[in-house]
Amino acid sequence: MNLQKTFKESYMKELRDNVVSEVNLPLYGQETFELGPSQIKRLANVYEPEGLEKKMEGLENDDFKAAITLYEAFPNISPLLASTEAFWSYLCHTSLFHYAQKRWPAVMDGDVTSDYILDHWFVGRQGLLRNAGASLWWGIHNTIDEERQNPYELSQILFDNYNFRIINFGRSLLIRHKEAMIGILQFCLDNKQELSHAFDPRAKFISIYFNRLGGTKQLSSLNRDFFYSECERIKDRIMSITSREQVTNADEVFSV
Repeated sequence: MNLQKTFKESYMKELRDNVVSEVNLPLYGQETFELGPSQIKRLANVYEPEGLEKKMEGLENDDFKAAITLYEAFPNISPLLASTEAFWSYLCHTSLFHYAQKRWPAVMDGDVTSDYILDHWFVGRQGLLRNAGASLWWGIHNTIDEERQNPYELSQILFDNYNFRIINFGRSLLIRHKEAMIGILQFCLDNKQELSHAFDPRAKFISIYFNRLGGTKQLSSLNRDFFYSECERIKDRIMSITSREQVTNADEVFSV
């Protein structure tokens, strides 16, 4: 097996700068993105998965299947590496390049902004959770539960609700805290029927609630049972939310 490659930091910065200055935007609509050997390095003890580009074909309209495929290609990489822009940026310019083009097809029209490229091929305004690869990997990594018969049962809830995954949780630390995600998603699973109406604003409420609670509690040290129990404790408040306006305009519903 071959060692996995990644960008050298200096080259990634050069690519990034060229995107910001809009010098190379047309390159993202081409068939391939040309790279030279002097622009990459190999990672120690991380091996390149075989056939990843082929496995990702046709999955651009199914984030859940795409996420499982990508995660199973890199099941053992460290969270440190998975937090590295150079790693995901390299993949988005190589084995994930065609997937990213199809998943974010505006790039093929030749009329995209630098922010659009930065968000999906690099780490842009909303961090890793908009990157074409990192968003998938982290979504599975922090929701997979190997103790279940179906370890992806909770992951599917996350991926079935785009706003829950990207908009509501993408701006918080919750999606990077596995115990929080599992506890909250278990609550969503157990209350699936009740939550189905107005799911998006209710999910946003849950996200904001725990972010505010994080100002008074060290959430990173708490386990899934705490997050599940806390959702149960405030269940009436969660179910009282029926619109985004309630979440945006009514601070009193967030009292902790």
